[in-house]
Amino acid sequence: MDFELLLLRALKSLIGVLGLLLAYLSLKAYRKSKSKNMLFLSIGFGIITVGSILAGLSFEFLGFTLLQVNIVESLMILVGFIMVMYSIYGID
Repeated sequence: MDFELLLLRALKSLIGVLGLLLAYLSLKAYRKSKSKNMLFLSIGFGIITVGSILAGLSFEFLGFTLLQVNIVESLMILVGFIMVMYSIYGID
């Protein structure tokens, strides 16, 4: 097995774990404060994390090319960042 592929799998796994932890913590903060900002922050982190996990699974098990996987992941990251920006600037 190539070292680079093993490293990519390890990094994607770490991104998934940390992303889910961030989404959980921000959702927990939303439940405590009832602030819509925290809700949108949690959604943003969730979308980014799901995009990364979906990209890895699509490459590993569904036979998508790296270009296709990167396009899907980039779109999910873009939407997630828009949600995070909205949580910071969009609601009072």
